[in-house]
Amino acid sequence: MRRVPGVVAIVMAGAVLAGEAWAQSVQAPPPTQGAAAAAPAPPARARQGQGRAMGRGAAADTGNQPIALAELQRLFDAYFLLQAQDALKLDDAKFGEFLPRLKVLQDTRRRHDQEHRQAVGELAKLTAPGTVMDESQVREKLRALQELQSRAAAELRKAYDGVDQVLDVRQQARFRVFEQNMERRKLELMLRARRGDAPGAAGPVR
Repeated sequence: MRRVPGVVAIVMAGAVLAGEAWAQSVQAPPPTQGAAAAAPAPPARARQGQGRAMGRGAAADTGNQPIALAELQRLFDAYFLLQAQDALKLDDAKFGEFLPRLKVLQDTRRRHDQEHRQAVGELAKLTAPGTVMDESQVREKLRALQELQSRAAAELRKAYDGVDQVLDVRQQARFRVFEQNMERRKLELMLRARRGDAPGAAGPVR
């Protein structure tokens, strides 16, 4: 197997750490020392960053503060990158082309999701019960929201086109399936975190 290009190796190492941090962030309170000793060893890929991850995890655990939703999303994006290479059967060279295009897609989707939430939040304030609604202002906000949705759709299509350019037809189809499966995994993890359940072993997502 060829060596992973330097930039890809750095990003993948970060993804490993982020994946571990994601798993830690959605688990119940840490186990006792005895339970930790009995825990199964991490996958070979994750071992390369285990020492640094433990150090960062200890620093981040100060005060046992919950991780913000935006931070969870960034961690899951990195976990997504880690799983994508295996799910799509990409060699190192192809993954080096795929990675920046996937990042563009993720950043585009996240940016428009934030803008959409903000726009809908403004509509919620303008139409809240008990407020005197300014119809012209609400119409303006609705028009702006529609323009935002149209722009988002166009930019997402462009980002998907960029991803598809480095994938064959089968990989393009598998990528859509992979995205849906990963979104379901994210929702499951978040639901478990809210209930305080410890998630099961997170195997590869196909």
